[in-house]
Amino acid sequence: MEYYLGDMTQDMPTVDGRSAAVSTDVSDTIEGLMPTLMDIFAGSDEVVRFEPVGPEDEEAAQQETDYVNHVFMQQNPGFMVLYSFIKDALLSKVGIVKVWWEEREQEERETYYDLTDDQFAMLSLAVAQSGGAMEIVEHTARPMGQAA
Repeated sequence: MEYYLGDMTQDMPTVDGRSAAVSTDVSDTIEGLMPTLMDIFAGSDEVVRFEPVGPEDEEAAQQETDYVNHVFMQQNPGFMVLYSFIKDALLSKVGIVKVWWEEREQEERETYYDLTDDQFAMLSLAVAQSGGAMEIVEHTARPMGQAA
């Protein structure tokens, strides 16, 4: 890491009265390799591909490929994960990525105004069919023709 930062004083101590040379060869080499390596691993639409074992597996393999690529690149910062992993591997000979599954609930609140009876009935049906995923918190009925 010291060589990457241009600090060579431990292996090549400076002598008083002489110049203190700084070499950025390690940094230049690593930074020069990064675009090529990133192109290899993240330069296409598919970071990973599942190969079918037989003809009956082709559709499932394509679906798995699409799903894993979506989760890695869209739901997560896949490009930056690969970039950090590869750069760490070049710098310290070990690249580590920590992976975990996180389940969390995200609630959204929607407010509807001036629904007709049919619209409210359709909304109520959707809530009933959601199996408890949605609920109507409040409902206020107004007489027809009354302004809000």
